[in-house]
Amino acid sequence: PGGRSCELFHDEIFAKLRRKDGVPDGFANEGWSFDSLKGSSGKGGTQMSKIGNSYIVKELGSEDHTTLLQIGASLGQHLESGDSLLCPVYLHFKDTESGRLFFVMKNTLGSGPFKVLYDLKGCNDDKMLEEDGHKIPAVHKRIWRMNMWCGRSQWSEEREQYYEGKMKAQHCEIRLSPPEHRQFLAMLERDSDWLVRNNLMDYSLLVSVREPRNIKDEYDWGQNPIRNRLKDGTEVVVNLSIIDYFQRWTMSKKVARIVKIAERNKATVDPKKYGRRFFKRLSARLVAVPALLEDQSSLPRLLASRVAVTSSSEEKDCKETEASDSTRSG
Repeated sequence: PGGRSCELFHDEIFAKLRRKDGVPDGFANEGWSFDSLKGSSGKGGTQMSKIGNSYIVKELGSEDHTTLLQIGASLGQHLESGDSLLCPVYLHFKDTESGRLFFVMKNTLGSGPFKVLYDLKGCNDDKMLEEDGHKIPAVHKRIWRMNMWCGRSQWSEEREQYYEGKMKAQHCEIRLSPPEHRQFLAMLERDSDWLVRNNLMDYSLLVSVREPRNIKDEYDWGQNPIRNRLKDGTEVVVNLSIIDYFQRWTMSKKVARIVKIAERNKATVDPKKYGRRFFKRLSARLVAVPALLEDQSSLPRLLASRVAVTSSSEEKDCKETEASDSTRSG
């Protein structure tokens, strides 16, 4: 990979997934280099690089590397045996020269810019990552940032933008025809069960919305593409994908649960509880709409935000959510 020698892990498993999805064995040998690795905007700023529009190379920490070694066989069997929202892994390797650890996954969302990009979780940490092509930086309330606890009048413009994005993320829903609703709900339930059985936690469902004109080529459609027209007539493509599922319920996570004891609906809970919450919260976002049967030309139809199009009752819900948010770190 990247023109350098490496040690492969479980490649007999990932080779089957590559064959299943039509991915050439040498797909990661060209199109990127170790010099092209850049820190991501996510937690920890993990080093990563794209291979065209189709794949993402991402560095692994030692704990995530160990987890992938442990779940590799089960992951391969799960992805081979049925439909899934899990982001597929196609390669797991160690760079011989540096000793650094990496994996390569499918780019399930395609490339931007995105009209909207949400990160939805099984806890009170839903967020908007991008809107109208502009990335939204995370600006958290922290105990040492006393001004943030003195009312919204003391917030920066960036904090307001981040908070409003969280409100929109907490109220977004995905409208489907009844057959599509059954299909996607079955995938979500199947994946949630697998994640619990493998003692995994703190994963997310990414939801992206793009205009088709921003899709670069045939490889840029992502996973489980959803097509629809918004109320203003704009055609969009929506993608759903479960990511960041390498975190196991370790001693460090148990300690973090104690440290965050005052935080409600936190991510640092045992995998069974997190999995139940994840399925309950996300399945509620999948809404069956019988009228959508009139158009059979595509998969699921619409990502809508009940914050963006509010009724009086929804405004009340949003205010109640805002009040509860002020009690947590956000």
